[in-house]
Amino acid sequence: MQDLPFDLFATKSLEYVLILGFLAALLVFWRVLNRRVPNAVTPLPAGPHASTKSGWFQLALERVYHPGHAWAQPREDGLVTVGVDDFAQKLVGAPGAIELPRVGEHLHQGGAASRFAIGDKALEFVSPIEGEVVERNEALFADPGRVNRDPYGAGWLYRVRPAHFDADAQHLLADESAAAWADSMEERLRKQMSPSLGLLLQDGGVPVSGLARVLAGERWDEFARDFLIR
Repeated sequence: MQDLPFDLFATKSLEYVLILGFLAALLVFWRVLNRRVPNAVTPLPAGPHASTKSGWFQLALERVYHPGHAWAQPREDGLVTVGVDDFAQKLVGAPGAIELPRVGEHLHQGGAASRFAIGDKALEFVSPIEGEVVERNEALFADPGRVNRDPYGAGWLYRVRPAHFDADAQHLLADESAAAWADSMEERLRKQMSPSLGLLLQDGGVPVSGLARVLAGERWDEFARDFLIR
């Protein structure tokens, strides 16, 4: 039998085409995996964090805290960024809408400054310092869930030009005092729990978002307000 002619160059060319096709497909696949999702939230760097004793709640260490669960972070430009802490967002859950103070509005330390609408109820959060509002986080109007996903970063509320930050800071909590306060809030919350829920969380569980509704039912807003108004 006569052997069929063997074209080595044609075979090699086919191999090269297949390899190039595979590499092109791999490049397309890599770009799909790494493309940016429109409107995706990229958490801002919030510095080191600390957890409460049971690990239920997080504190960002480079901030000072008002007992009403609002935090303040001074900036190099002299402004102060304000937000709510991890305890607050887990206690009340995801807001359907957020109301923020107007730019130019003068806030007083401990006075009502922002409002979270949740269902047919609303909760107010205090300002941790006195000063004039110079900027608001407009992204929260379209995406209020940022305060839950990243309360110390992309979920900030507004920025203030402080009237007298050093004096206000004397009434705020930082470092060890903030950690001790957060632990006391966790313990206070634990005492409000039913035995079954308390055992579940002590066994490694973490509080669900909207914990106030789990603990207090229809009167959850009164329950939460008792923690938030200080």
